[in-house]
Amino acid sequence: MQEIAQALFATAFEQLAGDKQDEVLGALAGGNPPGVTWQTLPADRFFEELLAELTETYYAHPWAQDEIGYVGYANMPTWTRIGLNEKEPREA
Repeated sequence: MQEIAQALFATAFEQLAGDKQDEVLGALAGGNPPGVTWQTLPADRFFEELLAELTETYYAHPWAQDEIGYVGYANMPTWTRIGLNEKEPREA
């Protein structure tokens, strides 16, 4: 993403405004972003894998599971540490 952001806007991805970040992601999703990396790495496949990983990570959180009506872990009475990087005592 950095390479695409630099090629399009001469700025680091995280420094871009939201609409510009969307353009970078759009270029990646479109399958033909600028940069030498994408000459050997299929951008559309990379975006597909990125999207799958982000979706899995998002829906691993109990609040997201509760949001879609999954009552498995979200309603567990002993599930108390659901903040970022917090772990239950039973977790490694």
